[in-house]
Amino acid sequence: MKKITKIIIITILVLTAYSFIPVIMLYLSPDPKPYSNEQAVEKLKNDAGDSFRFIIFGDNHAGLIFNDSAALKMIHNINRDDRFRKLPIDFVAILGDATLTGTAWDYRIFNRIRSLIKYPVITAIGNHDEDKGGVSLFKKYSGKAEFSFVNRNSYFIVMDNVIDDITEDQFSNLENELKKSINYKHRFIILHKPPLSPYSQDWYAPEVNPWSLRFMKLCENYKVDAVLAGHEHIFKEETLGGVKYITSGGGGMLTHLPDSDGGFLHYIIVRVHGDYVDYEVRKNFPPLWEYLTYYLWKNVFYQLKDMLI
Repeated sequence: MKKITKIIIITILVLTAYSFIPVIMLYLSPDPKPYSNEQAVEKLKNDAGDSFRFIIFGDNHAGLIFNDSAALKMIHNINRDDRFRKLPIDFVAILGDATLTGTAWDYRIFNRIRSLIKYPVITAIGNHDEDKGGVSLFKKYSGKAEFSFVNRNSYFIVMDNVIDDITEDQFSNLENELKKSINYKHRFIILHKPPLSPYSQDWYAPEVNPWSLRFMKLCENYKVDAVLAGHEHIFKEETLGGVKYITSGGGGMLTHLPDSDGGFLHYIIVRVHGDYVDYEVRKNFPPLWEYLTYYLWKNVFYQLKDMLI
């Protein structure tokens, strides 16, 4: 029995050490040449047909070893997701907070992580991406923060809402873009902060912000298929006024809410089948070292909390 226990312990230690290797290699790798959102969109121009998939995730917060290790594990799974070739995966959209605090180091690591994704990557700006002078770095590494693009039968609008309101100019531009989208079967809006809070938190209550209701009414009036947002480190989905509001903030950042409330690492595959749109949530198990040092204890905490309260 002692020998078996010793073998098990050694095996766990070896596997734990092995799970560190990808993030160490990331930090030792050279900096690839960055590319802009505009360049990513250019790669989509020749896509044809009206059935395809795209992937979304938010809040990978590059620059911290916990976040980067989990993001690398997720990207490994993303890159394997087309192995059965059911529908082509056209691109990946990061729903903001691609960096931890918007420093030069964070953006360098983000750029390395992005280069490992084999599909074109479109990045929305998040509130952490503009920290510490990050706006200029976002332009350097990702280009425009607000733009629209067409992919096959769908119209995509990417917005910058890192502050807690949307300006009159932004509303005017949004409505103009929505008018252009009428000729397409599907409309998607990509932004960082969701217009409604899927999980109440005192420090961020978007329901009381003046832009939320006005934004949601525009989406309803123009029959937007889905609003895709991050910011809160969970997965939640609601449908209001015929519009899906999907929050995907489990792209690598340490999640602090229980799995039952959506607080798990994940990415989402959005599927467009001609006239129809649906999605699949892909849960991601963290690297073993990260599970043993954080997620195991997070789960134990919530289990004890449920038992005692």
